[in-house]
Amino acid sequence: MNPTSVSKIEIKNYGVSELMSKDVLCVYEGWTIQRLAEFFLKNEISGAPVIASDHELVGVVSVSDIFRFENSDEDTKSEALRRCYRDSTGIDIASRADLINWSKNSQTSCTVHQIMAQQVISVRTDSNLSDASATMIENDIHRVFVTEDEKIVGIVSALDILRKLPRTVDKSAKTAQ
Repeated sequence: MNPTSVSKIEIKNYGVSELMSKDVLCVYEGWTIQRLAEFFLKNEISGAPVIASDHELVGVVSVSDIFRFENSDEDTKSEALRRCYRDSTGIDIASRADLINWSKNSQTSCTVHQIMAQQVISVRTDSNLSDASATMIENDIHRVFVTEDEKIVGIVSALDILRKLPRTVDKSAKTAQ
């Protein structure tokens, strides 16, 4: 049996609850993009679940979402800023000049709500690493939340799984000898 197939067996039998981080940091949907970026840097993370002021889970946001927003074309960014302004003030921006002026400080004007993904992809606590890996690959994401009774109780990242692999392969190679 080659090490690759042995490691797949090991991963399939390894539960996400054994590997997940239970310290899940959340961000609020009303935070500015600047505050979000500072939060990611301070905590050395690249994504987090998004909660509303009543602590209801409303989405997920990552560093990629920040980069996508900052590098989007002017029309896309302008529309996001227009929605943000309308959501926060209840009125539409009067002129294109006002929008351009306001957009110069988009990181402090726009909120997490404008850039987050509303779909939260998760696996249950009784899932195994193989299920978590497949979910990440199918959805092209780098982390998956672990839920129990519809509440997030942990997180497993692709890096967590990769950190487990060398040990699994090393153990398997020694056992095969």
